[in-house]
Amino acid sequence: MNASRRLLKMIVPYRWLLLLVVVALVATTALEMIPPFLLRMVVDEVLTAGRMNLLYILVLSYAGIYLVRGVLLYIQWYTQEYVGQKVMFDFRRRLHDHLQNLSPNYFARIKTGQMMSRLTGDVESLQHFLGFGALLMFQMVLFFVVVSIILLNLNWRLTLVTLATSPLLAITVFRFDRKLRPAWESVREYMARLTTTLQENISGVRVVKAFAREDTESLKFSYRNLEFFDKNMDRARVEAGAQPLLEMLSGLCAVLLIWYGGREVVLERMTLGTLVAFQNYLWALIWPIRMMGWLVNMAARALAAAPRLFEILDMEPEVADAPDAVELPDIKGHIAMKNVSFIFDDGNSEVLKDINLEILPGETVAVVGGTGSGKSTFISLLARFHDPTQGQITVDGYDLRDVKLKSLRRQIGIVLQESFLFSTSLKENIAFGNAEASTEDIRHAARLAQVEQFIDELPQGYDTLVGERGVGLSGGQKQRVSLARALLVDPKILILDEATASVDTETESQIQAALTKVMQNRTTVVIAKRLSTVKSADKILVLEDGQIAQFGTHEELSDQEGVYRRIFASQLAGQEEAVKMEEVDTDVRAGTRH
Repeated sequence: MNASRRLLKMIVPYRWLLLLVVVALVATTALEMIPPFLLRMVVDEVLTAGRMNLLYILVLSYAGIYLVRGVLLYIQWYTQEYVGQKVMFDFRRRLHDHLQNLSPNYFARIKTGQMMSRLTGDVESLQHFLGFGALLMFQMVLFFVVVSIILLNLNWRLTLVTLATSPLLAITVFRFDRKLRPAWESVREYMARLTTTLQENISGVRVVKAFAREDTESLKFSYRNLEFFDKNMDRARVEAGAQPLLEMLSGLCAVLLIWYGGREVVLERMTLGTLVAFQNYLWALIWPIRMMGWLVNMAARALAAAPRLFEILDMEPEVADAPDAVELPDIKGHIAMKNVSFIFDDGNSEVLKDINLEILPGETVAVVGGTGSGKSTFISLLARFHDPTQGQITVDGYDLRDVKLKSLRRQIGIVLQESFLFSTSLKENIAFGNAEASTEDIRHAARLAQVEQFIDELPQGYDTLVGERGVGLSGGQKQRVSLARALLVDPKILILDEATASVDTETESQIQAALTKVMQNRTTVVIAKRLSTVKSADKILVLEDGQIAQFGTHEELSDQEGVYRRIFASQLAGQEEAVKMEEVDTDVRAGTRH
């Protein structure tokens, strides 16, 4: 289905309001046709014949027509704006809801700037056209047809002469539309590129400054800005080439009117009043022709924007509820993986290969491995951000693909490696997963995450507003707020993706002490690099090249030749020595105080 049909389909629910607009539009058009007739009577009957009593009747008629027309215009414009705004309100909501259902992999592929360009500039272009452009175009066509009929009735010879330029006008408008739509599509594309560059510069401003790349980024933005400028000038050349020609051809109509109409009046083949009325009708005909160029421009922008927006709606979620999906009941947290493999869409390599694993309820499993070993993909599959390419993942015997996503994720708490906080209060950030949580519940979660003391020291406490992306908080503070957010939902399965990576050793030990209590009766899967986290786990899963290299306790794996011993020797042992040194330093300082 093409974009135009889909836009019409969006308007269907408001067809009765649209009918009211059309009725009001037809009525105002009809009333607009009366004044030139009254003007002809003023010239021919009042000024020429001297019928003063008729003048008062005509003046009152004029006033009455414009009063009624004013009321109808209000109804028409307000209602058509309401319909346009309501259609776009529904459309924006559909876009947002659809985006919420798309998989994380989609957002990893698309650039944020391009998405924001579509959701702002493209939506705005569509809104302008649906708000008043489409109906105004219909009104212009109606004007042209009605006025042409009236002119033919007034004087068909003069009509044919003055409208001799109409075919050229129609050809100009057609060629204008054919060239302008691709030009606007190009402008939209390069606007998205410019927005992407700007968004990346703002988001990565600290990296830019850290590497003193301000000049390079300025040049990059200038290049994108110049590209956007050039595309706009290409579009402007198309518009500039058409508008003067439209003006010239419409002006030629007036020249032909003066020449042939004046000749008809002098030869007494037509009254002066008829010529005056004809001139008014002719301008009522030229106005739609002049407006048509602007309306075609608006339509071209909208029809260039619509496919880009429908492309988002047509994107199928990679992970979605099956038609017969069931609600996942309260779980204990028994996780099983059977022959699980995963390949990303590019199909270049298997990220996970033939994973067979069982995690018992209440167990804590630490996942370790080198960069690119598949750790993040492993936990993404547990949260069903992706579905396995092969194999099966079950929770308490339920295949994850057979249960509703929301019922699964309501029972999973996740703290990702990159902590994201919304631009709201700390209270709202912690309660994000449970909006109905009480203040005491929020405080309890903050206490468990070792963030309560920090919040209480703030002037506005839990009502303190957090800057965009958590700006204003340290990395450790953001991570602890994210941890509190996960704990508040009281999950049966807790997933921690290096949740203590951004905190110091002392804070980590406090969080670990709290987590020891929190993890009781919960199944916990934690990606960890720190020795304390790894050693305290019930089991350790070692991944290498997407496969299970080893699985067992710290003591078991330490006694075995293999990947874990190498990791422990190169990374964890160094941490162990650092911890010992810190403990000695603490003891020395404590002794000094005594």
